[in-house]
Amino acid sequence: MKGTPMKLFVAVIVLTISTLPVIAQQKTPPAPGPARPLNLPKITEKKLSNGLTVVLAPLPNVPKVSAILTFRAATNATDREAHPGIAQIAAGVANEGTDARTSKQIKEDLRSIGGSLSLGSDADQTTLTATALSEFSTRMFDLMSDVAQHPSFPESELKLAQENTIQQIRAGRANPGFLVNERFQKAVFGNHPYSFVVPDEKSIGALTRADLKSFVTKYYIPNASHLIVVGDIDVDKTFAEIEKAFGSWKSGTIPPDDNPPTPVREKRQIYFVNRPGSIQSAIYVGNVTIPRKHADYFAIRTADTIYGSSFYSRLTRNIRESKGYTYSPFSSSNTQAKTGYIVAGAFVRNEVTGPTLLEIFYELDRMRVLPVTDEELNAAKEFSTGNFSVELASQIGLAGRINTVYTYGLNKNFIEDFRPKIESLTTADIQRAAAKYYDTYRAAIVIVGDWEKVKDQVIPFGEVTMYDAEGNVIKS
Repeated sequence: MKGTPMKLFVAVIVLTISTLPVIAQQKTPPAPGPARPLNLPKITEKKLSNGLTVVLAPLPNVPKVSAILTFRAATNATDREAHPGIAQIAAGVANEGTDARTSKQIKEDLRSIGGSLSLGSDADQTTLTATALSEFSTRMFDLMSDVAQHPSFPESELKLAQENTIQQIRAGRANPGFLVNERFQKAVFGNHPYSFVVPDEKSIGALTRADLKSFVTKYYIPNASHLIVVGDIDVDKTFAEIEKAFGSWKSGTIPPDDNPPTPVREKRQIYFVNRPGSIQSAIYVGNVTIPRKHADYFAIRTADTIYGSSFYSRLTRNIRESKGYTYSPFSSSNTQAKTGYIVAGAFVRNEVTGPTLLEIFYELDRMRVLPVTDEELNAAKEFSTGNFSVELASQIGLAGRINTVYTYGLNKNFIEDFRPKIESLTTADIQRAAAKYYDTYRAAIVIVGDWEKVKDQVIPFGEVTMYDAEGNVIKS
């Protein structure tokens, strides 16, 4: 059933849904409670002469301070052609020693201020996150500045990070969850840097201290960074501390944004990673959607909550409760700086691989052609606004949300506007977003499993390209 016959098959399923019980109405979520007031601190933005944006938010609920320093130019894809994986390795080793401090001294300094410090990189940024007792904020900023500007990348620590990363890659190649995610990212993002998940072992092993130092000098630059500070602080005093710690940090040339556009899918395709002997299939279905600052963000986020990303979602009630195919089906709407993606997934036994795909598409199409119920929408609103309020109650949670605003260039009132934007959504808004972005005819279907055991169930859903666990094409 390829091409038109498959479309007719799906259309018939969609047209019959009006005669079936509505799964989402089988159980009624608890009634929403009263909304908690959103008491945000006053947020002050300042800038150092070197271009570093500083954002300060007093939240003296506990005598601590939390800070996030974000390097927007240092992403997982930065310098990926010459040195794949360098951003991850740099983030993993930068806090293991500086020109002035050994790894042991950094750990001792953190213990003495009741603090923590860590780095991580993703598709849009590298972040340096630190916490400390508020009375030691000056020392925390000094330590953050030292790690950001002067990491020494000790040879022993670099070697250990390389060995650990290679072991993680090898372990991932034996893990269906890793394989299905890796192939999905490549299927939906093509040659765009967002398709990058992990480098090969050879690239990781070839990295040198000189490579890492050059990377940090080039991409850890103040004029392409921002520092978010939340906690028991005095704005003027804290800014003076930051100016002293970071004022001598030299600005650099911001690298051009010359990434290729994300691909536009023309048809539904299956990307099958063959693992002979597998007793289950790992399934991802999805497509590219929108960047983080797109006007449809709130609608597609809420549609996803109803479809598959909450306990009361349609996908959970169908695949888990009604069919019993798997314990935890899921969906997710992920938005990034340049674009985003939706994905629905499940890990199921071989014999229900095809039926699971059928139900994933059935629920996607039902979202597209029929409005959700008021009960579903109200429950999704309560879910989203409730979780958002809980995040904002902690220093690090609020710092993270403010960091999102600056990383993705969102409206500065995004946090205040979140609840009104969610609460103003209508069932028509949700259906419109689903109809626009839940494009089942152009979806990428990624399956990791035993081809010989499931091929008859899979072939009807589209053209198949097969890969091995290393990502090599076996046949198309």
